[in-house]
Amino acid sequence: MSKPVLDNLFGSKIRVKILKFLYRNYPADFSIREVSQRVQEKPSDTRRELEELRSMTIIRKAK
Repeated sequence: MSKPVLDNLFGSKIRVKILKFLYRNYPADFSIREVSQRVQEKPSDTRRELEELRSMTIIRKAK
């Protein structure tokens, strides 16, 4: 059985930091490196969380 959406959405502290950052800076676009610097997390961890948010269709990749 899969986790409920809210458990997935708020499943990590990094994810919450990213969501807060993106919400406060909407509708601007940022690279993974920019997001990782602004939330003060490793780029690899930031990338993983952004990919998870994208798979849940919470965010989308800019063109």
